[in-house]
Amino acid sequence: MIKDENMINKHDPSKSKTSSLSSLMYLFLFVFAIITFLGACSLQDDKIKTVGSEIWETTDSFDELPTFLNDHTEHTAQLYGQVHEHTHILGMIDCYCGCMEGSAIDEPHDSLLRCYLVQHPTEEGTITWTDHSTMCGICKQELELVIDMANKGSTDDEIIAAIQSTFSPSPHNH
Repeated sequence: MIKDENMINKHDPSKSKTSSLSSLMYLFLFVFAIITFLGACSLQDDKIKTVGSEIWETTDSFDELPTFLNDHTEHTAQLYGQVHEHTHILGMIDCYCGCMEGSAIDEPHDSLLRCYLVQHPTEEGTITWTDHSTMCGICKQELELVIDMANKGSTDDEIIAAIQSTFSPSPHNH
């Protein structure tokens, strides 16, 4: 008799209909989740991209630091947070890590500022950051010296001279 009840339940149209609706609901939720995930990925692609060996991330302003800093120390994030205050001098300083020479996959940088920013600010106010200096001790040490000297009231010329004498392999190179 149990066998007969199981056979009856298998052919019960109300249970079959419930099962189909349940399957459709799960399918709908699965498709919705995939579409949401793909949409989120495409939004990220607009703001984050890899160029050569660098990650470039665009934020709405200097007040919004790039998310790639979440993978680095608080000190590194603090340095990035101070770039805006020193853009004028950073654009006048050479970087001595080798980035100004470029590489097979990276364009040469034109200043220490380029080690932190690719583009600042656009007409819309957006900032494009680079992760180049997150892993470069020389870039960070140069910015630390800039910040320290600027906080002590040093002039731009004094800061540039200190960077050159500290980091340049030969004072005759510049």
